[in-house]
Amino acid sequence: MKNLFFYVSFLVFLSSVMSGCSDSNENDEPINEEDAFLNVSHVVLTFNESDASKNVITIKSNYPWEATTSHQSLKIDKNAGDAGEDKITIKDLPSGENYKLTITTKAKTPKNVISKEITVKRKNNINTTIYYSNNFDKEIATKTYNGSYWPYLDQFNGWDNKNGEGSGTVTYSFISLSVRNDWFSNFNPTNAYRGQASGANNLYFSSANSYFIIENITIPNNQKDFLFTFGCQEANAFNFSHLTISISKDGISWIPLTYSRDNSKEWDLATVSFSLKQEASTLYFRFQTTVSNQIRVDDVKLSSGTTSTNIIDFGNVTQYPLVELPQLNLTINNYQYISHSAILNNRKVRNYTMCFDKNMHAAHWVAYPLHSSYRGGSGRTEAWAADPLIEEQYQPKLYGTDGLTFYRNYSRGHQIPSADRTANDELNNQTFYASNMTPQSGDFNGGIWGTLEGKIRDNICNDTLYVVTGCYFGNNYTTTRDGCNGNNESQVSKDCPVPTHYFKVILRTRSGSSGKPIPECSANELKAIGFWLEHKTIENDASLLKNYCKSVTEIEQLTGIKFFPVIPESVKKQCTPSDWSL
Repeated sequence: MKNLFFYVSFLVFLSSVMSGCSDSNENDEPINEEDAFLNVSHVVLTFNESDASKNVITIKSNYPWEATTSHQSLKIDKNAGDAGEDKITIKDLPSGENYKLTITTKAKTPKNVISKEITVKRKNNINTTIYYSNNFDKEIATKTYNGSYWPYLDQFNGWDNKNGEGSGTVTYSFISLSVRNDWFSNFNPTNAYRGQASGANNLYFSSANSYFIIENITIPNNQKDFLFTFGCQEANAFNFSHLTISISKDGISWIPLTYSRDNSKEWDLATVSFSLKQEASTLYFRFQTTVSNQIRVDDVKLSSGTTSTNIIDFGNVTQYPLVELPQLNLTINNYQYISHSAILNNRKVRNYTMCFDKNMHAAHWVAYPLHSSYRGGSGRTEAWAADPLIEEQYQPKLYGTDGLTFYRNYSRGHQIPSADRTANDELNNQTFYASNMTPQSGDFNGGIWGTLEGKIRDNICNDTLYVVTGCYFGNNYTTTRDGCNGNNESQVSKDCPVPTHYFKVILRTRSGSSGKPIPECSANELKAIGFWLEHKTIENDASLLKNYCKSVTEIEQLTGIKFFPVIPESVKKQCTPSDWSL
């Protein structure tokens, strides 16, 4: 009897289990949601400057909801709310702008997903003054410059379409930028940029450390509130770290600016409002890229704005320009300024900057910092290659697998020495770019020049040593051929001028361990010297190096190049070999 009871109980249990394992799924059952409703208190809300209670939107719904904005500059106090009656407050948006706020119910069935759109406006309460604007469309750029490529900024001035009350004094500095008439800014931009995008030309950043500096925008001394805007676009989803914006009052000390825009890959309007803590008579803006990517900029504008919580304090600035960088000559079309960087100890560091002459197939100067951190045990990589930032047709043909990789009757002479960059392979590889080479006689390269390079390394200190090395072509320079091996030469071999002279100028603190940036040092705390050598066989004796010393000022006069523009002229007039153990 007990067994029969157990058997019947088991069948009942099994039947209940099996009935719960039917082919139907509870997720397939119809969802009996309550019909959704969504009410908002405003269709249009005009931001009230003086009464924050007027900037509140009431939301009534029987479902939870979420809020989205058409632009990051529209600031709200919450992005979501619960069923019932709730409120959302508009915190801020730029003066004179109109943006969209969208409230959407969160429901499982599509019919209950409802959206309501509110237009949020802010009146332009001031008479806006434009101090600088540029849409880069003075003359349409063409891809036929020299037959094949978009022009660099120093090859074509049709991009300089500056306007505004403070634009009359504006000048520019830039490295590795071209102007392009493609991928137009007015093609499907975001709502925030639509109507303001000019289309046509735009600035194209394709290299890491490319920069564009707008200099000397004149502003009234009593004007402290500003709005800075520009259109921008990146090949992929926009990454703010890839394009940095900085502001300065003198072009020497810089403060980073935090701008806002959408993260999409579409053209969008970037904005930053700010107020100056101190009066200034001029403003500078620097656009700089941190990666080799396709980044474009258009429609740059500086105008008067409203008081901002983003305070720019020029009295508390710690950023300085590159001390080693000579003054750039932007009037010579065949000059191309480029910079190379590398990863060292998990951070990006600058390697060197050069002024490359496409007609002479050589760099007039190469500027770089020298410190023990740049030196180590990597040795020479012998990674002979074309510089990726310069078109190969302009570089000497000193690389390749055909064996035709030499100058005829001359050695491949480094400007920044391989031995100055041995901390890792990436740094050293870049010293073997063809752009860093000039034709040097073997006796000179392996003799007195190499000895001078070693003597300069002897002056490395805890503070940074700054070096500019270069070559000079006198009136009677000769030429040689590149792409050679003995009497054999490549089909692309060409004439390459041979320098008549070589020079170096160097700068550091006297103590070598001040811990101070160069611009914060007095003239008495600094020392500088130059070296000027004729390109010929010279007795290789380190004790004779003092015979080739000159002041930096003298080498400026010989070359026409202004070195170390951030230091006092009195330092550049020094020529004391004993200060450098010579």
